[in-house]
Amino acid sequence: MDKYLLDCLDKVLAGIFSPAGWSGGAERELAELTDHGCALHELESGTPFIQCDFPARTVWVLMRGGTQVICYNRRGSCSVQDAPEKPQMFGLMEQISGYLAYTATVETTRPSLLLSIPAPLMMDALEVSVPLLRLALTDLCALAERAMNRTEYQALHRPRDNLAIFLHYSCREAKQFPLVIRITRREMAEQLHLHLRSLYRYLDDLKLDGLCSVVHGHITITREQADLLAAYCQGL
Repeated sequence: MDKYLLDCLDKVLAGIFSPAGWSGGAERELAELTDHGCALHELESGTPFIQCDFPARTVWVLMRGGTQVICYNRRGSCSVQDAPEKPQMFGLMEQISGYLAYTATVETTRPSLLLSIPAPLMMDALEVSVPLLRLALTDLCALAERAMNRTEYQALHRPRDNLAIFLHYSCREAKQFPLVIRITRREMAEQLHLHLRSLYRYLDDLKLDGLCSVVHGHITITREQADLLAAYCQGL
């Protein structure tokens, strides 16, 4: 692999995943990557950029904004499996696992900036760049940790507390408040394995405790409520 191209990819991804986050710049490096099939995408809220079962030919990197990972069953019901707002790679798991198609749909939850990287370019870079390989492993470990934590909470806690945990995970990385939970109550009930009537009852309980609000029919969380949810979930 061309060393300058590899250095450009290393520099851009290191900037995206730095503690300070993407701050722009690196125009020359981005131009070089663009010449090799990469692209920047500014997407509006609610825009899908990965579709489940479509050919997995691209690795996407969230540079800023928010996303949600959605899985569907054969009946068309959906479940939000993750809602990352920090830099995250999408489509890397499929490449490493050898899957030919994406295993979930991913869409933006607010205006977002993403970098698309042709999958062959990304995999070639991982073969020769130790810093990039370390970055990818860190990214996948963070994904696995979130999945294990969610499974653990759902197995160990009461349904009401699982709803609070769900809302906490939905807003804990948010940078803009108030945050509107975009999925429907029916979708939320299916994900939490609750009867819809029970979900409404637990939501009423959490509203009375000041942990969430309903504005124009949408579950909404203010910054103060996000802090209260974090404290509540830490005590579980």
